Amino acid sequence: MRSGRTVAITIFFLLGTLGFGGEGTAQLSLPDTHGNIQDISKYKGKIVVLNFWATWCVQCQHEMPLLGEMQKKYEDKGVIVLAASVDDEKSQPLIQPFAEKNKIPFPLLVGATSDQMKDFQLGETIPATAFIDAEGNLIARVLGELDKSDLQKRLEWMLGKRHGKMPPAFVNGFRKKQAPDGTPSIFSH
Repeated sequence: MRSGRTVAITIFFLLGTLGFGGEGTAQLSLPDTHGNIQDISKYKGKIVVLNFWATWCVQCQHEMPLLGEMQKKYEDKGVIVLAASVDDEKSQPLIQPFAEKNKIPFPLLVGATSDQMKDFQLGETIPATAFIDAEGNLIARVLGELDKSDLQKRLEWMLGKRHGKMPPAFVNGFRKKQAPDGTPSIFSH
């Protein structure tokens, strides 16, 4: 009985690392704020943290310094952070000043769309982050503002330092909490 359970867990783990649906990951190719094309496929062999954001998004502004901190901490270990802005034509001119003011140490991509977010199974709400392993497989998604402890544990796990429980492959930080009186929220579905 125990060995059957071990085999089932092993199969589940292996399938989980192949990416959602076994199809690998969606492709993304966008210009950065300097006009250089950033194609996600060129980062194969690295762990990619792909964050979708906008300059007008307060939660996005909060998590940018955290993403910068993680980029600096893990870049020598093969981690790259990319932030794909969904700013429209009116707010796109604010991206580079935002990057300079906040000393963002990673590429900020311009012109991302909600369709591209959907390609990464992230829905349409920002911030949203996709985690792609060194083989190019989409292995995790976080909707909502990133948590430092979770982000660091997730990166450590992806780098092979597997202590404790595996981080969940999907976190929905937008999910509404149940109403205090015990009545289910209409937004929880």
